[in-house]
Amino acid sequence: MKADDRYNRITTLEVEISSFTGGGYKVRYDFVRKLISWNDGYMWNNNFMKSLTPEKYEVMTKNLPETGVIDWMEGYNRGELAKYGVPTANPSSWRICINFDDGTDLVSSHTKNFPKNWTKLKELVEATTEMCFRLR
Repeated sequence: MKADDRYNRITTLEVEISSFTGGGYKVRYDFVRKLISWNDGYMWNNNFMKSLTPEKYEVMTKNLPETGVIDWMEGYNRGELAKYGVPTANPSSWRICINFDDGTDLVSSHTKNFPKNWTKLKELVEATTEMCFRLR
């Protein structure tokens, strides 16, 4: 399966960031059921589930490939941190899980090293959830 085709075959995307103290955020996009789930590790009363509107669905499907998330997840899994990541002094971490329509999944995570294209993914999350996706 070509990389570009894989973006069209994503059924769920889960993106999580957390600090060393355990606080953080997790967003889950269910492209089949058209839902967005938000989990706020700082304030549980900020948690929500809402519809992934046709407009936001289009934003996700159009812009997700531009983040290169699949490429850099695979790069991290191969240990190519210098190519795909930037070391940070802050002991925060990220984790992403992608499920595909053929039942396979791709999971990647790291601590103290964030992908070079993280900002693109962060901005996409913020645009579709209308929430700040940055650690406090």
